[in-house]
Amino acid sequence: MNPANFKMGARAQLGLLAAMALAGCGGGGSADAAEPMACAALAGMAIPASAIGLPTSGGTVTSAVVMPAAGAVPEHCLVNASISPVDASAPKIMLRIAMPTSWNTKVLMYGGGGFDGSIPNVAGNVPAGSPDQPLPLARGYAVFASDSGHQAGPRGSLDGSFGLNDEALRNFGGDALKKTRDASVFLVKARYGNAPAKAYFAGGSTGGREAIQSIQRWPDDWNGAVAWYPAWNQASAMLGGQKATLSLAKPGAYPSGGKRQALLTSALQACDALDGVTDGLVSNQAACNARFDPATAMLNGAPLRCPGGADTGESCLSDAQIEAVKAMNAPVKFGFALGSGETGYPGYNVWGADLGIPTIVTPVQPTVVFLNLNATQPANPMLPTTPYISQQLDRCSRTSSRGTRRSTR
Repeated sequence: MNPANFKMGARAQLGLLAAMALAGCGGGGSADAAEPMACAALAGMAIPASAIGLPTSGGTVTSAVVMPAAGAVPEHCLVNASISPVDASAPKIMLRIAMPTSWNTKVLMYGGGGFDGSIPNVAGNVPAGSPDQPLPLARGYAVFASDSGHQAGPRGSLDGSFGLNDEALRNFGGDALKKTRDASVFLVKARYGNAPAKAYFAGGSTGGREAIQSIQRWPDDWNGAVAWYPAWNQASAMLGGQKATLSLAKPGAYPSGGKRQALLTSALQACDALDGVTDGLVSNQAACNARFDPATAMLNGAPLRCPGGADTGESCLSDAQIEAVKAMNAPVKFGFALGSGETGYPGYNVWGADLGIPTIVTPVQPTVVFLNLNATQPANPMLPTTPYISQQLDRCSRTSSRGTRRSTR
């Protein structure tokens, strides 16, 4: 089954599991109790480095305000805080906690997405959470999250400039999860007078990886996790994506929304029934990959390939577009092995997948469009990104040049 279809088919199951995990797990009191604090009293509080299980320079609460109930969101204490790095040149970890006035003694951490760089909505729902059920905050959970240790620029979750700093890179790689959890639990205990009885993590994509990392690296901190489509093998995935990007960046290769719909319809007509059931899904993906070829496929009785291979309309694919989608569907073989051992990346199972069709109207479709082919053709060479990256690359170039001059003296 291709990943897009799997996600759609599994959404209801994982949403149910999330609801069961958050609603059914027991609570309980803590013997380690202290006097609770008013919300406003948390403002300015110091978070000692000793309260955090990985090296930091401690943290500070920058604001603490009681937020009145609004719609599905109950009254809560909204706390903003930061954790300072060991390396003074590294960015801080910015975190946020929503602590409900009526606490169920449990906490929930949200993961991010992409390269992170912003704080998830702590007053929102878990990934794929059922919209007809109360939000975690409304169920009494204290919910917290962070930006994973850097603040993204205009490119948002696509901004990878933080990787030029080693501590920021380690934070994104997982260290910020522990630091955020420990600092947040310290403040939760200060607010309520008790440590949480249960703790859970929920996230999708990068947040799904963060959920798995958290319970594997620090199992004593957590009682469970909702790991929704975790992004894994990130270096090899990026290299695989780079091949697809280069193919899509070629002149005339980027398929419009209408052409994506034509490709999906053609693949369904050819492959839907391969599993013995016609249900609008390609479930026998291996058979479809072996059978379907957009260069020879049919769409409603006519060739999917445009006449002569030229781009003649929305209901067909040109040769350049066929070449691009076939490159996406094919596996990538590297000319080297990564440090983690990968030597390639599988194809993306394009046949039967929604590559981001804007005319489909569902609550999740904007995310589907963003995560797939988006709305703009990629550029090759890439367009300039942020001044910070340009400055750092220029600095590295100057340093390299000085080193070369020294070595030739």
